Amino acid sequence: MLVSKPFILFFKYVIPSMLGFLAVSSASIIDGYFVGNYVGSVSLAAINVSFPLFNLLFGFALMFAVGSSVMTGKLMGEGNKEEASNVFSKAIYVIVILSISLNLLLYLNIDKVLDLINVKDELRVETLNYLPTILKFLPFLMIGITVDYFVKIDENPNLSFLALVISSLINIVLDYIFIVKFDWGINGAAYATGISQTFILLILLPHFFMKKTTLRLVKPRGSFLSIFNALKNGSSEFVNESSVGITILVFNYILLKTFGPLGIASFTIVGYFIAISIMTSFAVSDSLQAIISKNYGAQYFNRMKSFLKLGLISILCVEIVLTLFVIIAPESLIDIFINDNDIKTKEITLKFISYVWPAFIFSGLNMLASAYLTSIQKPLYSGLIAIMRSFIFPMIFIFTLPFVFGNIGIFIALSCAEIVTFIFAFRFFMKNRPSVLAKFI
Repeated sequence: MLVSKPFILFFKYVIPSMLGFLAVSSASIIDGYFVGNYVGSVSLAAINVSFPLFNLLFGFALMFAVGSSVMTGKLMGEGNKEEASNVFSKAIYVIVILSISLNLLLYLNIDKVLDLINVKDELRVETLNYLPTILKFLPFLMIGITVDYFVKIDENPNLSFLALVISSLINIVLDYIFIVKFDWGINGAAYATGISQTFILLILLPHFFMKKTTLRLVKPRGSFLSIFNALKNGSSEFVNESSVGITILVFNYILLKTFGPLGIASFTIVGYFIAISIMTSFAVSDSLQAIISKNYGAQYFNRMKSFLKLGLISILCVEIVLTLFVIIAPESLIDIFINDNDIKTKEITLKFISYVWPAFIFSGLNMLASAYLTSIQKPLYSGLIAIMRSFIFPMIFIFTLPFVFGNIGIFIALSCAEIVTFIFAFRFFMKNRPSVLAKFI
């Protein structure tokens, strides 16, 4: 990794990662297609109501995965392979225990959670048909995502890509079988998603038992303090995911109050487009973390600069293409998720998407800056970017802009949050860019 040309190495990691995350996004969109067309808009809203809990749990997994894998990558870059395996093993043992405990806690308190967020009537019924089933499978996803990061840091990005693609294909096939053929409704979507997620872990685990691998599961040695240090470095990912969950909760509440359940259904559809944007940018940023952390450990600052330029160009190209699609053909894209009778949902969604598209470009740039700062172990700056774009500014704008612009204020809140965050992200990056780091060596 430390001798390959930056261009070749970048695309060795980014292309499989991007294709893998696009496969996940596609599966999610097709999931929405089956639910929206064969079950109904209220069921789409029920999936959105469940998202905040997923974000919280996924955030815990990312915190372990990113923090410990970046630490492991730095150790590998320094040539300390034995300690790298030790950190890897501790992270896996901890995420197994934590994922099972957290999901069990939520499973036993679902009704209290739904009371807390004021989910009632038909929306509550549909949520209870979906959420408990998903929670049974989420530990597999949390462990699988953690393992995925270590597979990539151990220089096997193609296996990560394969796991995500196979999982996505299984999800699509099971959606058709469970929803269309068996008529299981939203519960069928939950089983399709849950079963497909287990395959990520099943496909990735054998990597660590192959002869050519560097990282191996070993008996942990020494204190687990290193894992808590890793958690600090991965805190931006947890802050980001959990804050997104809280933001979705607030948006759901305001949209439910303003437009009823159809408002949440509209937000769900818009969320699929946002997910594509975030997944592609995340794929690039996520891949860069593995590469930059090793080059940072080896103090190859010029290579770090080259990787950042390639990442910036890739993100801008993808986000501009996506934005053009959304601006040119919004109705055709929305028609994927709803039938012709849902006129009101379509109307709300068209207005929403016409104001949210600037968020696509700026979210990608913010994620790139945050990922870079995580990879050079600057958790404070990375965490600030994450919490500003996913919580602080969305909360400020969602509560203030409607007083100035009416309902349009709800639709522009996310774009405004990403744009203002970018101002701070740019400053943080400039203070810690590779050329500045090189001066302190």
